Amino acid sequence: MAKGIAIRMYNVGFGDSFLLRFPCKDQERTMLIDVGVHPAGPGPHTMSEVVDQIIEDVSDGGDPRIDIVVCTHRHRDHVLGFENEKWKDVEVGEVWMPWTEDPKDPKARKILETQSKKAEAIALALRLAGAPSDLQAIAANSLTNAKAMATLHTGFAGHAKRRYLPPKDRNDATFTTPLLDGVLVHAMGPSRDPEVIRDMNPPKGGAYEIAAAAEDGAPLLHAFDDRFVLPANLVDAFLSSASVSQRELKAIAKIAEEDPLALVVQLDKAVNGTSLMLMFEMAGALLLFPGDAQWGTWQAALHDDEWHALLERTCFYKVGHHGSHNATPREFVETVLQKNAFSGMICTSETKKFKKIPLPSLVTALGTKSGHHIARSDDGAKVKGFTRNGDVYTDTVVAI
Repeated sequence: MAKGIAIRMYNVGFGDSFLLRFPCKDQERTMLIDVGVHPAGPGPHTMSEVVDQIIEDVSDGGDPRIDIVVCTHRHRDHVLGFENEKWKDVEVGEVWMPWTEDPKDPKARKILETQSKKAEAIALALRLAGAPSDLQAIAANSLTNAKAMATLHTGFAGHAKRRYLPPKDRNDATFTTPLLDGVLVHAMGPSRDPEVIRDMNPPKGGAYEIAAAAEDGAPLLHAFDDRFVLPANLVDAFLSSASVSQRELKAIAKIAEEDPLALVVQLDKAVNGTSLMLMFEMAGALLLFPGDAQWGTWQAALHDDEWHALLERTCFYKVGHHGSHNATPREFVETVLQKNAFSGMICTSETKKFKKIPLPSLVTALGTKSGHHIARSDDGAKVKGFTRNGDVYTDTVVAI
């Protein structure tokens, strides 16, 4: 059994997939966090091939088993791989999802229904407006992804327990599970406050900036750029109701014709606001996996005294939102992280559409301090502190 927490990052392309191995007292325990890819950034292997590799990695010469499967949020670039039929033969102990996925929670059902209907309306408006196929594909990233989510809610072999995080009681946000003996889990987000969920955009100076123009002088069309936002009154009406009025449809159709990227961005951000933000604590090591959590979730964590104290001790950081500018606050990198040496991983790839993801200024800031090592999933070169095997990076975080 390994003497440290091993983190394996799969090169899925523009998406996320991580397999963690915890050296618990009885036996090594495994956790899979997401498996998906964005249509704008396919990786070197198909999703089917990635799933085959993961299943092989968790078989260990016997029947495949994963102790805990984590779905940070329902974006395609985080869940597409769960569409694969082969998961029905994989035994899973627990499945963790954001509280917004809880079918028994009326508030969660409303949020999910609203997001789904809005996504469908936007996708229809884009098609009718003749928007470029790549923008339609980006919009599809935020659709219901029903088949993958069905696997997460009811699939896998065995009788997996479902947890929807964080729990309603803030005092229960730090918890243990028998499946991870010796590991303390801190569920830092998403918030149950709708204002926090909808707080997507960092203020000026709060995050690392996107250059105003590409090197050739052409304007940067960045799929997560704050320039592309819907009018405030329309946003409030559009995102707060599960119904879609004719007036809204006309307004959406008009924007789809004039600036289709605005629709895509607003939808993408709405789903990211419900992303899980998890910290794992074991033998003094703290591993931070924030999914695609955006500004509101980060600010809530940074301004919570208990969470802030934990963030200061981070020794491994899964870089949020593939290295996008609307995650990873400057305060976290330049103030909080300076108190501890750490390593980090960015599951990402360069794409024609997302020209500044991962954001160069963010990557530079993360890697400039002594003792800080960052590996990118699409980087074939050997990175100090990590082991590379084909399209997989592995990091052993702490000796136990």
